[in-house]
Amino acid sequence: MEPNESAVRECGSAESPEPIVHEYDAETPASMAVIHAICAVTNVDPLSAPTELGFVLYEHVDPGALDTLLGDGTGDGETVVSFEIAGEQTYAVDISDDGRIEVRRSRSSG
Repeated sequence: MEPNESAVRECGSAESPEPIVHEYDAETPASMAVIHAICAVTNVDPLSAPTELGFVLYEHVDPGALDTLLGDGTGDGETVVSFEIAGEQTYAVDISDDGRIEVRRSRSSG
């Protein structure tokens, strides 16, 4: 897989007010899949994410812990990790061990 090729499959639409749903699998660790999902929502290349989005994941959540807790996306969906990344945009992320990632985007109030 090329470095900027996403293993995340988008299941929703960025124009929808509902969460954008993505799926990940064993090819991409959960922590990388979160970045790919946010980049898909914002149309940002994952390699440019720290500069264009203005954050790195480890400032908000421990990527190693995500990967350990969620495994390869083949779980039963009972383990869910939720967190927010706040900046110019706020991203609410729910990621489960069955390979589903939901991202909701809204403007920060500050």
